[in-house]
Amino acid sequence: MTSDPSVPVLFDGCFGWLHPAGGRRGVVLCAPYGGEALATHRAWRRFAEGLAAAGFPVLRFDYPGTGNSVGEEGDPSRLDAWLGGIRSAAAHLRAAMGVEEVALVGLRLGALLAATAAREAGADALALLAPFPSGRAFLQELRAVALLAERPAGAPPAVGPEGIDSAGFRLTSETAEALRALDLTRMTEAPARRVLILDRPEARAAALAERFRALGAAVEEAPFPDHARLMTSVQHASTDCSAFGRVTAWLARDMAPADPIRAMEGPEPRLRLPGAVERPLRFGPGAALFGILCEPVGATAERPAVLLLNSGATPHTGTGRMSVRLARRLAARGIASLRLDLGGLGDSASKPGRRDGLIYCRDMVEDAQAGLDALAAAERGAAVAVGLCAGAAVALHVALADPRVVGLALVNPGRFVLGDGVTQEEAIGSAVKPAAAYLPRLTEPAVWRAILRQDRKASRVARGLSERAARRLRIGAGRLRAGLTGRGYARDDVLHAFQALTDRGVRTLMVHSAGDVTLGELEAQAGADGGRLRRMGGLWMERLAGADHSLMERAARERFAGLLDDLLDRIGTGATGAVRGKGPGPPEGTGALRVNHATGNSPA
Repeated sequence: MTSDPSVPVLFDGCFGWLHPAGGRRGVVLCAPYGGEALATHRAWRRFAEGLAAAGFPVLRFDYPGTGNSVGEEGDPSRLDAWLGGIRSAAAHLRAAMGVEEVALVGLRLGALLAATAAREAGADALALLAPFPSGRAFLQELRAVALLAERPAGAPPAVGPEGIDSAGFRLTSETAEALRALDLTRMTEAPARRVLILDRPEARAAALAERFRALGAAVEEAPFPDHARLMTSVQHASTDCSAFGRVTAWLARDMAPADPIRAMEGPEPRLRLPGAVERPLRFGPGAALFGILCEPVGATAERPAVLLLNSGATPHTGTGRMSVRLARRLAARGIASLRLDLGGLGDSASKPGRRDGLIYCRDMVEDAQAGLDALAAAERGAAVAVGLCAGAAVALHVALADPRVVGLALVNPGRFVLGDGVTQEEAIGSAVKPAAAYLPRLTEPAVWRAILRQDRKASRVARGLSERAARRLRIGAGRLRAGLTGRGYARDDVLHAFQALTDRGVRTLMVHSAGDVTLGELEAQAGADGGRLRRMGGLWMERLAGADHSLMERAARERFAGLLDDLLDRIGTGATGAVRGKGPGPPEGTGALRVNHATGNSPA
C-alpha cells in the first residue's frame, strides 16, 4: 500500500483531515448529510487529494455530532453547530497552513451550509455542487427518500414526531425546523465574490444563480453530469467525478504560484470525550492504514479490546455512525476499541494493483492483524473482533490466523470465505435466500416460465441453489473422509473452522436480522436455521426482529450493543493475561479457510 500525506487534525471538537500543499488559496470541503456522506466518502477524499496535488491546502472534516467529531445527532442546536464547524474549519486552515484566501466547496446539504456560513467564514470563493436552494427543499427530498425506503417488518415509521430517519441517521424535528428557515434565494448579501454552481439536470439552482448575480457576485453555472453516479449508495459508489476537475480548474484561476509545502508539526491530536479519549492512528506497512483508538479514562479492570471492522465498503464510522457509538459506549464500560479502515476503504490508502472499494479480500486479514498490532502497541493484548456483513468474514479469518483474537461478534455474515475481492454491488447481486423462501413459489406457473426462458433473476437463484447443494455434498464427503482418516476436511468447511475456534476457547456471537438474505449462506454452511452451529459449544446465535441487513434501525443497533456487552461479559478478564504479541496462524487442518470466495451466496 502507498502512504498518504494527509494529516488527521482536531479543532473545536471536530475531526478532520488536512491535505497540505504550498498554495496561498485554501479549500474547505463541506460534505453532504448522512447516507450521502457515506456514499461519497472515498470520492470526497480523492477530490481533496486532487486539489492538494494542484497546490491547494485542503481541509475536509466531520460536522459536530457526525463522523468522528464530538456530540450526537440528537443534541440541540445542530444547525448552529454545523455552521460553526465550517467557520472553525476555515479559521483552522488559515492558522495551520497560512493561506491568504479560503474557498468553501459544498456538496448537496453541504452546499447549502457552505453558502449560509460563507460570509462569516470570510470565504473568497464558493463552489456549490448540486445545492439545495433552501432547507425546505432538502427536507422535502429527505422525507421522500425516507418514506420510499424499504423498512423491515415491525420497524417504526421513518417520519414521525422525533424527526426523519434515513439510512440509519436521524434528523431531529428541532434541526429540521431550523433548516426550514434557510433560503438562499432570499439572501440580502452575496455569500462570496466568486460563485460556481454545478447543478443537476433539473436545474433547481437557476433562481439561486440569478439571486447571487443580483447581489453582485460573479457567478458561473455548469451541469453536474456525474451527480447520479456519485450519489447513489455506498455499494455503487464511484470515486471518479469530472465535476471535481471542473471545480479545481475554476479555483485555480489567477492563483499565484505555490510555495514549497510547509511541514506539518504539532502534538498528537486527541479528542477528549466524557470518560474517554480518542486518537487517530496511522499504522501498518508504510503507515497506510487508518483507525481511531478509543480508550477509557482512568484505571479500569483489564479487558479484551474490541476491533471494529468495516461493514462492507462503509467507512470506519459505520452505517448510521454505529461504530462510533459502539466505541464510545464500550469506553464507558472501561473497554478500549479500534475502529479501522481496511486497505482501499474509508481513509486507508489504496492497495497497489487493486481498485478501491473491493470487499471479501483475503489480504484484509493482514490489515486486521495490523490493527491487532496497533492495539498491542497501546498495551491491549487480546481482542474481540466485530464485523457486520463482509466485515464478519474478515473477523472470522483474523480469528483463525491470530491467537490474540479471543472473541467474535459476527452480524449478518454474507460469505464466510475470502478471495480476490468483489464489489459490494456484485456481492449483493449474488445473494440467494434460504431454499424455503423459494419452495412455495415453485407452484406458480409464472416462476416456471421465468426459469424456462432463463430469466436473469430466476437463473441466478437456480444456479445459487444448485451450487449450494453441490457444496454441501463436497463438504460432507470431506467430513466423512476426515472421520475415517483424521484429515481431508474441505478447505471451505466453515463448521470445522468454528469448531477449531471453539476448541481454542474463542467465544463467538452470531447475529442475523430476522428474514435477512444472509440466512441463505447460514443454511448452506450449517443446515436450516444454522442447526449444527447452534449445537456447538462456545458459540451462540441470535435473531434481531425488526432489523434490516445493516442495522440501520436504532432499536436493532441498541439490541446488538446489548448482545456485544453480554459477549464481553462472558469473556471477562481472563483472556487478556495469556495473550501478548502476535503468534503463528493455525496449523494445517485446523480449520483455516484457504480458498477463494464462494460464489453466488450472499450480500456484502
